[in-house]
Amino acid sequence: MAYQTGDTILDDHYNDFATSVNAVWGTGSSDSGYGNSTTVSAVDTSTTVQASQWTTLIARITSSASHQGSSITAITNPSAGDQIEAFSALSTNIATITTNRLNVHARQSAVSVNRDQTATFTGTLTFEDKWVWGSANAARFFFNLGGRLSVSGSLSGHTSDTKADNWASLLTAAGTYQVTAQASGKSGGSGSADTNNTNLGYYDMGTSYTIGFKQFEDTSPYTASFVQWEWKTASSGAEVHAKCTWNDAAADNTGFNKSIYNVQDQVDGTQRMVFAYEKHNTTHIADNGGSITQTSVTLSHA
Repeated sequence: MAYQTGDTILDDHYNDFATSVNAVWGTGSSDSGYGNSTTVSAVDTSTTVQASQWTTLIARITSSASHQGSSITAITNPSAGDQIEAFSALSTNIATITTNRLNVHARQSAVSVNRDQTATFTGTLTFEDKWVWGSANAARFFFNLGGRLSVSGSLSGHTSDTKADNWASLLTAAGTYQVTAQASGKSGGSGSADTNNTNLGYYDMGTSYTIGFKQFEDTSPYTASFVQWEWKTASSGAEVHAKCTWNDAAADNTGFNKSIYNVQDQVDGTQRMVFAYEKHNTTHIADNGGSITQTSVTLSHA
């Protein structure tokens, strides 16, 4: 029997609504589930659905929509003694929060870790970091609630010469690469990335590295130099790794003095990668992702 005005409202109707809301609000599975323990309880045929139970159901929908920034139709909470009626907007509201479950209205400020290397740079420089959650579910809740990871690079304090200046420009042009539950991509910067994978979200990662981003220097004679960001997750799902490579593949500038003394172009200063995460704003839903540990796996210079 349909859930509509004029029909008998069954316990099955309420339980179906509760199941759908709990899939978003509670533990859920895969990319659905915010990790809240305050789920909506089912009712059985031996009891009457109380006004307080409808109020709880409506409250979970409203909180989910507010967290997402979703627009839904407001439903007035019933009171004990009110005439029983069907809420015409209920099904549509639940469909909206289900469809928009990975949206987030706002995030907290980024928590970042700088990985610095100050030795003179030629060849290949590799920074590898990881984010670790307390469990696979904690990682799921972080991403399902709108959490985001990011990496970006910079070069500062270097001697002003052509190669170093171009490396600084390349890193600025590369901008910030961001990863969410089901999406990824370059933000800011300039120029054209040679690889900018926009579909390498947390749920798309495998246990082997996949290239998410690659951009070459666009100024001669250093156009063979590039930066590359790769991503993977641990088999448990409780870790995400990022490997960031700076490849100084371009031929050196062999001016008159350099050709006499066989001096190779080198890059000094502080070579930095920033690894960061942003959690959702907790105005409407608590932080169910828990603590995140950031650890340097490798910082190598070859």
